[in-house]
Amino acid sequence: MRKQNSRFNTNFISEEGSALKNSDYFAYAELDNFACYVLADGIEDIADTESAKEAVESVILKFQEKPSMSKASIHRYLKYANEVLLKSEKYMRLKASIVVAVTDYENLRLAYAGNARIRLYRNNKVFYKSTDTSLSSEMVSNELLSEDALSRHEQRSNLYSYLGQKDFSPVISGKIKLFDTDILILYTKGIWENVSEGEIDKIFENSGKDPSECLGEVETAILDKNRKYIDNYTIAGIYIDKVFIESDTKKKRRRKLILIGSIVAVVLILATVIAIYFYTRYRKELKEDMDTHYSKMLKFIEMENYKKADTECEESVKKAEGLRDKDMKELLYHYEQVIEGILEADEKYNTESYSEAKSLYKLVLDEIPYADNAGLSYVKGKLDFISGYESVNLSLDNGDILFDSEIYERARERYNDAKNESRKIGYEEGKLKAEAKLLAVDQAIAKDQEGKQAEADKQSKNFQSANDMLSAGDEALSKGDFLSARANYNTAKDLLEKSGESAGLAEIEEKISTADKKISESEEEKNTASGYAITGDEAFLRGDFETARENYEYARRLYVKLNDEINTIQMDKKLNDVQKRIDEIKQKEAVSSTATNESTVQQTSESESSSN
Repeated sequence: MRKQNSRFNTNFISEEGSALKNSDYFAYAELDNFACYVLADGIEDIADTESAKEAVESVILKFQEKPSMSKASIHRYLKYANEVLLKSEKYMRLKASIVVAVTDYENLRLAYAGNARIRLYRNNKVFYKSTDTSLSSEMVSNELLSEDALSRHEQRSNLYSYLGQKDFSPVISGKIKLFDTDILILYTKGIWENVSEGEIDKIFENSGKDPSECLGEVETAILDKNRKYIDNYTIAGIYIDKVFIESDTKKKRRRKLILIGSIVAVVLILATVIAIYFYTRYRKELKEDMDTHYSKMLKFIEMENYKKADTECEESVKKAEGLRDKDMKELLYHYEQVIEGILEADEKYNTESYSEAKSLYKLVLDEIPYADNAGLSYVKGKLDFISGYESVNLSLDNGDILFDSEIYERARERYNDAKNESRKIGYEEGKLKAEAKLLAVDQAIAKDQEGKQAEADKQSKNFQSANDMLSAGDEALSKGDFLSARANYNTAKDLLEKSGESAGLAEIEEKISTADKKISESEEEKNTASGYAITGDEAFLRGDFETARENYEYARRLYVKLNDEINTIQMDKKLNDVQKRIDEIKQKEAVSSTATNESTVQQTSESESSSN
C-alpha cells in the first residue's frame, strides 16, 4: 500500500488573530493510496458563518467517497463544495477561498480559487506557487503593480473566482512528480498579509524535517510585527520525507500493460482512421453518383425526356437515402412528384383525353415551385395547347350550330376563329376541319343567294303552317289535351318567327301560358288522384274494403276528368276487385247468420220436447 511505503509529515497552525472567531479551516485525509489536504478561508462579512469549515468538509467527504487525483475528480469535489455553499445561504451567501492538494504519495495535483495560497519547495527553492484569482494579482501579471505591494493593495480581496459563486471556475494544476524532501505549504490571507513571501521562502528554504518548527517561526514573524489588527491566519506544512517508489516488477508490469494498451489504442485508432477513410470515400463516391444522376435528371428534363429523367431521379433518391441526406431527399421527392405527374398526364394527352390531362397538368403545376420550377415551360406549353384545342373545338361547335340555323355569316366568323387558333397552337387537324367548314359555308351562302325566292316561299309556307299548328293547338286545348296544345303552340311560334312575321306572337305566348297553367292544374289533379289510389291500395291490403272502394271511386272521377283512359281502366279493375271482396264478406256473413238461426230453432225444439 502506498501510504505505508511513504512518509508524509503534516502539521498546521490556525488562530483567530484579532478577530472574535476563526473563519479559517484546515483538514486532511490520508488514505491507503491517496491523500487530500484542504485549506479554506471564509470571506463573508458575518462572523458566525462557517463557510470555510463546510467547504473543507464537503471536499474531504467527496474525496473519501471516491478517492482520485484526476482533474475531473478534483473539479467534482470542488463543484460539490460550491453547491453546498450556494444551498446553505440564509440571510447572505456563503463564500470562501480554498486550496486543495491531492496526492497518490508519488505525484501531486493542486487546485485553488480565491486568495488562499500554495507553495511547493524543492531543493530549498520555490518549485511551484499559486496565483491569487484577484484583481490585484492580474495587475501584477500585467506589470501594473509590484509583487511586494500586493499584500497591501486595496484590491487584494477583489476576487473573480471563489467558492460560493454560480459560475465557479477553479484553477487545477497538471500532475507534479514528487521527490523526497519536498515541502508543501498551504496558507491563508492572514499569513501573507503580515509576512512577506520572501520571509516565508527564507524560513522554509532552511527547514529541517519537522514542519512544526517552521510553522512556529512564521507565527513568531506575524506577532513580532505588533500590528493593531491581525486577521485569522492558518498555515499547514506537509513535509515529504519519502515518496512512494513502485517496485521494478510492478513498474515492468505496468509498463507492459501501458505498452499493450498503447498498441491496442494505436490499432483501434488506425482501424478507426481506416474505417473513417473508407466510409468517407464511400460517402464521397455515393455523393458523386447522386450528383451525376441528379445532373442527368436535370438534363433530361431540359430535353423534355421525362421517362429517362424518372429513371435518373430514382437513382438519385437511392443515393440520397444511402447518404441520409434529408434535404436532398426532400428536394428529389418534389422532382419525383413532378416527373411522375407529367408522365401520367402525358399518357392522357397522347390518347387525346385532354380533359383528364388538363387536370393532371394543373396538379403538377402546384408541385413545380418545390422542384426549382423544373418542367414549368413544358407543362405550360401542354396546358396552352389544351386550352387552344378546347377553344378551337368550341368555335367549331358554335359555328355548326349557327350553320345549322342558317346564320352563315356568324358561322363563318366562328370557323375563321377556329382556323386562326389552330394555326397559332399548331393544331393541323383543327385547321383542316375549319377550312372544310368554311368551304361549306361559302357553298351554303351561294346557294342561299340563288334561292331567295324559294326562301320567301318557304317563309310563306311557314306562316301558313304556323296558323295550322295554332288551330291544332286550340282544338287540343278544347279537348283537354294540354300537352299537345302546348307543343302545337310552341311549333306555331317557331314557324311564325321563321316566317319573319311578328304579328300574332303575343297571342301565341298567351296561349302557351294558358296551356302551361292547364298542364300544371292537371298535374296537381293527377297527383291527387294518385294519392287516392295509393290510399285505396293501402286500405285494400289491410282488409278495409269499404275505405278502399271509396278512395278508388275518388281517384276514378279525377282520372275521367283528366281524360286519363289507362288509369280510369285501372280504377275500374280495382273497384271490381274490391266489390268482389265486399260481396264475399257479405255472403259469408249471410251463411253464418243462417247457421246461427237454425241452431237456435233446434235448441228451442229440444227444450220443448224435454219439458213434455
